[in-house]
Amino acid sequence: MNWLKWITHAKEVITFFKKNYEHIKSIALTLLIGLSLVLTWSLWTFKPSYPSLEGARIVKKQEVDVEAGMKQLVYPTQVIYHSGDELYGLEASNLMKEFQMGLNETKFTFDTGSKNNRAFDPNEKFLRDNKYVEIIFPVGMSQDIYKEIFSFESEIQATKPQNVDRIFLYQDKMTDSIEGYLVSYQQNKMQKIRATNNELNPLIRDMDKWVDTGNLIPYIKYDIEGDGKEGQAEILRRFYLPQDSLALTRYTYFSKATGEDTYETYKKALFKDPLAVKSASDKNQITYADGTAAMVVNEVQNRFTFTNFAGNRNPNTTPNISPLYQSLDYINTHAGWGNPYILSGLSTYSANFWLFVENLPVLDPEMQMSLVWYENELKEYQRSLVQLQLDQKSYLSQKVNIQSGLDVIKELEEKDYNQNYVQDIRIGFTMKKQKEPHVYKLEPQWFINYDAKGWQPLFSQTGKEGFN
Repeated sequence: MNWLKWITHAKEVITFFKKNYEHIKSIALTLLIGLSLVLTWSLWTFKPSYPSLEGARIVKKQEVDVEAGMKQLVYPTQVIYHSGDELYGLEASNLMKEFQMGLNETKFTFDTGSKNNRAFDPNEKFLRDNKYVEIIFPVGMSQDIYKEIFSFESEIQATKPQNVDRIFLYQDKMTDSIEGYLVSYQQNKMQKIRATNNELNPLIRDMDKWVDTGNLIPYIKYDIEGDGKEGQAEILRRFYLPQDSLALTRYTYFSKATGEDTYETYKKALFKDPLAVKSASDKNQITYADGTAAMVVNEVQNRFTFTNFAGNRNPNTTPNISPLYQSLDYINTHAGWGNPYILSGLSTYSANFWLFVENLPVLDPEMQMSLVWYENELKEYQRSLVQLQLDQKSYLSQKVNIQSGLDVIKELEEKDYNQNYVQDIRIGFTMKKQKEPHVYKLEPQWFINYDAKGWQPLFSQTGKEGFN
């Protein structure tokens, strides 16, 4: 029978293996060693396909639309010329950029001595008797920031002022060189400085000419006062307002289309592993999450909030880095800025930015950007997804008149605003989406930062002169 043949063959195979066991074992061992060598060589020489990995694991540089540097972000928003008791200034002017460039190209050094590092008094005789330019920034700068912005040649000591929010500049009558002061209203401190080159000389020298040509217009001051030493009134905050009604421009810009491609760009840029991200939609909201972070897109506001839920994995002794430097580096390598932004607020843990268009900030809360950090790790990132096509000329521009500084003061008094809660007053843009797709109108008007309410229009547009 066939099964007897199979048994016979099986016995022969078994007998063969018993006789040649050592030879078979040696051959098998040799093959395994050879396979191990091949696999080791393959591992050493393996080159992954970086293009396919890059989209999933690495922030791609080609996704960065607009990058920024420190000197672009820390930008002045007002220039005031003091000529005795007379004040002149400018708003929404290209001259602001000239002052910014002049500051960037100028090298300064500190004047030593106790008299040159003293308490700040905006009404002191020296300032009243001299012509000088006051360049105002929207946020107080720490030493490491203003050292980079103003290019100081000398070392900055701990005694130098923090929270510097303005710089005074004037031309020395004897030497024609530029001197001035770093000023901190918050610290009530001023530090004398000198320019070591001549980049700012033409700008400072031409101030009277700009007054004559109408580039600088009359301004008035509005002070917020509090109780100082020995019961004397102390100026806590000072605002400069154009004396007369101001003619500014209303702009209309196209924006880039926002949709799935935009969300995908930020998903790839913000999440560590985009392939692990899941999405869910609810009404006008889309949530992207991977278990450690979430990006929530508000489609009505065209804005997202990215939240990192993971704790700091390395809480050891890493020194804290300024949130401005962290935010600058993060946005530059995570899909970029999209449009020009300037620094508007800085604290121990956060940095805030304004969209900056035609030399004015956009003060709608929906357009502002903020990043919150803790122990050098990003915790929250909020921004608008709107990207205006600023490289194209505004297709509809109209002149509008906004209220004078006297009207502003009258409004504050009639509406009974508590001065203690008035944080800031300035001209900015509201930015509203139009009925046409991807079209936004930028309307200049007065804003107030009051109490904890943030930025709000000071005047109602209805029935106000200049808003037709």
